[in-house]
Amino acid sequence: MPTRTPAALALAVWAATAVGCQAGSEVDPEAPFAGETVEVIVPFREGGGSDAYARAMAPYLQKHLGEGVQVRVQNVLGASGIQGGNDFALRRKPDGLTLFVTSGSNSLPYLLGEPAVRYDFNDFAAIVGSPAGGVVYVSPATGAHDMPSLCDASGLIYGGVSPTGLDMVPLVAFALLELDVQNILGYQGKGAARVAFEQGETNLDYQTSPAYLASVAPLVDEGTAVPLFTFGQLDQAGNVVRDPVFPDLPSFKEAYRACRGSDPQGPGWEAYKAVLVAGFSAQKNIWVHREAPPPRIEALREAAAATSTDPEFLAMAAELLGGYGFFLGTEAETMFQQATSLDQQSREWLLSLLRDQFDVAL
Repeated sequence: MPTRTPAALALAVWAATAVGCQAGSEVDPEAPFAGETVEVIVPFREGGGSDAYARAMAPYLQKHLGEGVQVRVQNVLGASGIQGGNDFALRRKPDGLTLFVTSGSNSLPYLLGEPAVRYDFNDFAAIVGSPAGGVVYVSPATGAHDMPSLCDASGLIYGGVSPTGLDMVPLVAFALLELDVQNILGYQGKGAARVAFEQGETNLDYQTSPAYLASVAPLVDEGTAVPLFTFGQLDQAGNVVRDPVFPDLPSFKEAYRACRGSDPQGPGWEAYKAVLVAGFSAQKNIWVHREAPPPRIEALREAAAATSTDPEFLAMAAELLGGYGFFLGTEAETMFQQATSLDQQSREWLLSLLRDQFDVAL
């Protein structure tokens, strides 16, 4: 994660405080957004999951922020999502009029300390967050029909996109399970990886919950795919529990126990929980600068809370949300902090895995 010298940190805190106080003095606590335009930065191209999330939320945030407010979405592309984060952190005023939508593609590089990352989530205040889930499944040709048979299987082939993206979650899981698996990375997306599974190029795959329900559940019904476990969800107490969208499938913690006879523990397990939160349990988040005027932060959080219970929004966004709910305000921050508080030993375990198995040096 980004580091700062004491002098630089002191200067940044002084400057942010000065700007925040100045901006705060101009804000009407009764109508903090009256006549203003709020810009929502999406660090990915139009049509993707984060863009769809932002564009679904924007009109309802506008609705619940009150009359005279406009909320618009701007796509800031580059560096697989990192450029948009850097733009938000370094170029946008902390006046509460700019928001930032993140996904696992922003939080995982931050967690790993990628040099290109210039943003620091400690400088942001969460408005709202939404979890996602993922299901791991195999071809029946592998002979795997449950977790013990998966762990005994040979010749497994997994198709993914990148070891430092969302694929990091299954790759860490496979490493902890010590599967006999060949990882083929470089597919253009998980949709392409699923097609490779259907064509027999691979025999082990995962899909996010919406994609699984739409495209893999029919394969299960046909008998050409066997679901084995979900990544699980991390609760507020830091426990990996079953995915509420797939209550009949074991979580990864249960899957590990079924294979190894005991619960997972140690630095690898702590690394798994961190990437699970960054990639799935706190996958989509909307942030504002922490130094923004407090009345605006409060109003944004109230608007997000109202949106999360708005019947019209919930009906419109049901497929987008995939059956999951929301984390609101400080609750979203608490969840996200479980990903970014990775201890040094666990972080070294993760970096060693990337270096030794995937030739990725950070």
